[in-house]
Amino acid sequence: MYANPPMEQIFPEALRGVQLERLKKTLSWAGKKSPLYRNKFRDCQIEQADIVSLEDLERFPFTTLEELQQLPAADFLTLPYSSIVRVSLWEHPQHMIRLYTAGDVTVHVEMMARVLTAAGVHHASVVGILGDMADSGLMDTQYALELLGATAVPLSTEYERVIRLMDDVGIDTIIGSSRRVLRLVVQAQAAGRDIAEYPVGKILCLSETLNTPLKNHIEKRTKTRVYNLFSSAEFGCLGMLYPCDAHAGQHFQEDYFYPEIVAFGGSEIIREPGRMGELVVTTLTAEAMPVIRGRTGQTVMREAVPCACGRTLLRLTTPLGTI
Repeated sequence: MYANPPMEQIFPEALRGVQLERLKKTLSWAGKKSPLYRNKFRDCQIEQADIVSLEDLERFPFTTLEELQQLPAADFLTLPYSSIVRVSLWEHPQHMIRLYTAGDVTVHVEMMARVLTAAGVHHASVVGILGDMADSGLMDTQYALELLGATAVPLSTEYERVIRLMDDVGIDTIIGSSRRVLRLVVQAQAAGRDIAEYPVGKILCLSETLNTPLKNHIEKRTKTRVYNLFSSAEFGCLGMLYPCDAHAGQHFQEDYFYPEIVAFGGSEIIREPGRMGELVVTTLTAEAMPVIRGRTGQTVMREAVPCACGRTLLRLTTPLGTI
């Protein structure tokens, strides 16, 4: 199933056209409005007008992981607070404040609709959202579920309440961080319940890394199918990458983000499939806090073989294999 078939199955050349148009706008916007990028672009003496192809992005400076994690939100912010509709505190791997316009929220909800649909969520699904609903990513998830017509069940972080809801409501899908899912398993066991006996058929586990050995552990404990979902505090969203039913890596939302794979500790661009490097990401539609060539610290490689699910968006895998 697809939430947005024209984009998820877009032809490569058409996609490059979309990316280039959005990249030019993003670089112009960031260079004029963001204090950080205004200074960065001035120092390297490059302007948006110099961009005639996607490859020209390589002339722009990287944004380091340390900058993404340690600089205040105001350094990235392009708009006054009067244009901001949401402020969210991301707590992992460390505290980061991210701000959003109405356009940013709309994009993130659409991305999450793709994520959920790829995992098999549909209008008849009953989805428990495990966590604090002050979390921007979980808020986007609830809106996306409502957009799909699915039933959203905010479960909170009070595990007695979570178990009560699971006893009374036929939840078939759970989404939450890996650590919260594991804690739910423990709390249910302490209450004399076995999570495996509930009608939960799939769990979407949020993680700060693209792959984690916790996936197999959670699958064994819950007897469910687990989808690892990359939760990026640095970019303030959940849906940048997403797995499908083929479970052969993660699809990258290339119409909203531009990916590069770069040699570790250097600037060489890795173009060939099957070679590991660091994932570098440029936002293509972010309004409040655009990021240009952000180094994620995530190890990935490009897959050349088309995915069995039929999506044409870039597919990435990690050293631990499929995700």
